[in-house]
Amino acid sequence: MLDQIAIKSMVKGILTFVPGWQWIRRREGGGASSARYCYSVWLRHRILTARCGFTSQPETVAELGPGDSIGAGLAALLSGCKVYLAFDRVPFTGLERNMTLFDEMVELFRQRTPIPDDAEFPNLHPRLDHYAFPADLYSDSHLGETLEEDRVRAIREALLTGDAQTKRIVDIRYVAPWDSKDIVQANSVDMIFSQAVMEHVDDLHTSYRVMHQWLKPGGVISHEIDFKCHGTAKHWNGHWAYPDPIWKIIRGRRPYFLNRQTCGYHLGVMQQSGFEIVYVNRQEKAQYIEKADLRSVLRNMSDVDLVTSSAYLIASKR
Repeated sequence: MLDQIAIKSMVKGILTFVPGWQWIRRREGGGASSARYCYSVWLRHRILTARCGFTSQPETVAELGPGDSIGAGLAALLSGCKVYLAFDRVPFTGLERNMTLFDEMVELFRQRTPIPDDAEFPNLHPRLDHYAFPADLYSDSHLGETLEEDRVRAIREALLTGDAQTKRIVDIRYVAPWDSKDIVQANSVDMIFSQAVMEHVDDLHTSYRVMHQWLKPGGVISHEIDFKCHGTAKHWNGHWAYPDPIWKIIRGRRPYFLNRQTCGYHLGVMQQSGFEIVYVNRQEKAQYIEKADLRSVLRNMSDVDLVTSSAYLIASKR
């Protein structure tokens, strides 16, 4: 018997067949238009990858699914990255729309602002042991170079005009939609990261293989993945119980939606794609459904996957 939330989710899916409805109703970002949020996201990923041994400053960084701003990428540029590549499934932002956020981000770094913590962003993962500014990663002398006035001006001009002249200092490429593995030169990227994105990717096998192709040997991927139902079910993991025909209705004509895969599945696909798993940090929630209630392809999932509501994963290219 379907409950009211399931019925409501199905109605929303059906309405996406109405021309233009899904674009009017779309809500994206989850805070990505906030400079403090994006600053916190980038520094969390960078601190934890450094803690796992990836201490060299990444020169070329790619972000999957930046959403309604490229704020985390701007943080990467201001902290020393030279090339920032942003790839989205559909276009959510334009570079010039990030100017106000960029100016705020510059000040956050110039002030060595402590990382916005769990009190400010209680739902933001991965979490850290402490939230002081990481002076061990970004010394005063390092930031003196990365925040030098000509460099800041070059980033600003790249946002406003995409001027090729600025590529001598920094390069920003925003591509949406992207659907080609050849869009980035093989073995050219130091770090790939995403924040609550990989749960929306339909073809995980192709996506992780492409990431492996893009990365330099020894490069790193850093992904925070949310496995919750995103409001489609009564319980946080209730979406795993919907039969495929019901889920097809709930998804409707959306260009992307939840892929309903588990943490263990992501880890397995990463390894099949040639990655070495470096770090796994699972966040767990109470179990509300039994394995017997799961859709058939998930009934063999592990007990730990059944209670994993999100996870932060780091892996490297062998």
